[in-house]
Amino acid sequence: MDTIGIMGAMELEIELLKNKLNIDRKENIAGFDFYIGSIDGKNTIITCCGVGKVNAASCTQILIDRFGVDGIINTGIAGGLHESVKICDVVISNNVTHHDVNKFQMEKFFPYKNCFEADERLIEIAKNTCELYKSENWNYHIGRIISGEGFIKDSEIKRGLIRDYSPHCVEMEGSAIGHVAHINKIPFVIIRSISDNADNDASNSYNEFETIAANKSAEIVLNMLQML
Repeated sequence: MDTIGIMGAMELEIELLKNKLNIDRKENIAGFDFYIGSIDGKNTIITCCGVGKVNAASCTQILIDRFGVDGIINTGIAGGLHESVKICDVVISNNVTHHDVNKFQMEKFFPYKNCFEADERLIEIAKNTCELYKSENWNYHIGRIISGEGFIKDSEIKRGLIRDYSPHCVEMEGSAIGHVAHINKIPFVIIRSISDNADNDASNSYNEFETIAANKSAEIVLNMLQML
């Protein structure tokens, strides 16, 4: 991969990475700031796409069309869903899907898929990175990440998502990034660190762990770049 695009929904999710980027220039397109430069000699473009699937999809297409990225990594935080996933653990996507779009609709209409598979090489690099840097304080998991237009903070809704999708975590952008990457045939992977358990206590947990989790995910991505 010659040029990697790295996306976060919020500034706190990309701040650590931006601080490591040797910035050649900055461009603003459709309201998104794109920081173009390199990290450890790897051509890298970092951007904050904003919260939600429409923002994420728009930003992903710009990365592909205007900057010619040939790989996309999404970094950020998420709510844990799988029983084995704990606060500050890392989830690496093996596939992503929209939890607020009917599965039949996804299969019947373009692009005729109910989920989008992450790139095997990027998954392996993420896994190897986590193996090198994991500690007794956190673990990593490879599994499904689901996305929808809303912060999940209700234990009953959480149970329904687990029943219907068997996911590891939930957030608001990854499936849109995977969807757009898939139709453009661009390799992608979603890396998320857990800030909360997507339950009735999610808001309190999120406020306590959002920065810690965001930096954890960014650290993994930063070290992935050394292996690409």
